[in-house]
Amino acid sequence: MLSGIVIDNMLLWIIIVGIIGLILLIAEALMPGFGIFGILGTVCVLGSTVMAGMKYGFGVFLILVAALIILALIFVRVAQTKGVYDKFVLNEVLDTKDFDESILQGMEGKKGITVTTIQPYGKIEIEGKQIDVCSEGGYIEKNKSVEIVQVKGKTVIVKEVVS
Repeated sequence: MLSGIVIDNMLLWIIIVGIIGLILLIAEALMPGFGIFGILGTVCVLGSTVMAGMKYGFGVFLILVAALIILALIFVRVAQTKGVYDKFVLNEVLDTKDFDESILQGMEGKKGITVTTIQPYGKIEIEGKQIDVCSEGGYIEKNKSVEIVQVKGKTVIVKEVVS
């Protein structure tokens, strides 16, 4: 017994699925990518909430939904005040001008400096020109040295050069 609640198989599954969901959501926040961890995490958290509602009643379901909303709002607020939010959201406005792809030919291997933070998209300056890029490994701070590793059409992929 845990505070008067008998831990049966259903409760155990609710807890396990909920924890897996939270871990997947944290992984999504920390790793750039397609969003599959976020989707699976959301499904797991909502699934555990629905399972709890089915097992323990609609009142428990409403309490859990309210708690999840409050926790999400607290998380966003804390992330904004601690500066964590700025590392995940691009604040600089990127210009979207028509661009001649021929400029990018032969750029692989060249080095430049980040003009904005790259998370995973941003701008670099190379040979006096600013280019919109995508990082191959996630977040790169402003004013860091980067190297162009691949050019696919208009998409330029860079990695940080560690001195």
